[in-house]
Amino acid sequence: MSSIIYLAVLFAAKVADNALSTTKTIMVQRSRWILAGFAVILSDFIYFGITKRVVSAESELAMLVVAIAGGVGCSLACFVNEKLSKDRTYVNVIMSDDLDEMKRLRDFLAQYHITNVATDSYTLNWNTKTITITAYPETKAESRLINKFIEESDTKFKRVIQPA
Repeated sequence: MSSIIYLAVLFAAKVADNALSTTKTIMVQRSRWILAGFAVILSDFIYFGITKRVVSAESELAMLVVAIAGGVGCSLACFVNEKLSKDRTYVNVIMSDDLDEMKRLRDFLAQYHITNVATDSYTLNWNTKTITITAYPETKAESRLINKFIEESDTKFKRVIQPA
């Protein structure tokens, strides 16, 4: 029974270690260096304690439990980050030679209240007038709606996506 508790404690410690390590990476990317520093301190402290116990235990099972917990901790931190982070917004510049389909896209965006600007443009050969739409989705759900429209259309679109 004590070995099960020992393995459970090792598992929980390694989940915390990898969650902190992944959080450190996320904080560095967001330029939150002080929080990243604290995450490194805690992660290293936990890591060295785990390493000491696993090496002294000389147990393949302990190593396996710690390895699995490392993956769980990383996944957990990524999941929490995804749920807590703000939606990223992207500017979508969408073009097509099919004027009618572009009008349908413009109406679709208006129907879902996705901010957009339609501007006159021409096809590559300069003979046919069309429109170019710049869309500003504010949520991931709005971005998925644009993706779905484009995927379900038989028309070929040129789409350039840039961070807002």
